Amino acid sequence: MDFTDFKLNVVETTGLAKDALHIYVGIGMYLICLMALRPIIKSQGIRSFIALIIVTGIAFLGEYLDNRETIESLGLAGLSREQLIASIRDLINTCLLTYVLFALNKWTTVFRPINKPPALTRRHKKTDY
Repeated sequence: MDFTDFKLNVVETTGLAKDALHIYVGIGMYLICLMALRPIIKSQGIRSFIALIIVTGIAFLGEYLDNRETIESLGLAGLSREQLIASIRDLINTCLLTYVLFALNKWTTVFRPINKPPALTRRHKKTDY
């Protein structure tokens, strides 16, 4: 089974549009990468950036697999205008929300706690002599 048949089977099985599946794949891979990298990389910023790179790479790999026959026979110049537009749309659908989440996490306080959590243990001053 080649990639196109697999993709069509997933679309038929789920009943979702191809654009929706691209969004789900992008977000799902981003979250899976964040969880898988957590024990390896302690820094949230670096872990988020690496997950973003992985999602972008997977999106480009998917577009290559979608257009593999044309690229192998005619090269990149052989892609039609419609194929290029469809590939760009798929890349945007796959990556846009992950880039937005990355930006919100990095440059805003949306995902940070409002109040500092209280300490679990308190130190008391020793008043007895």
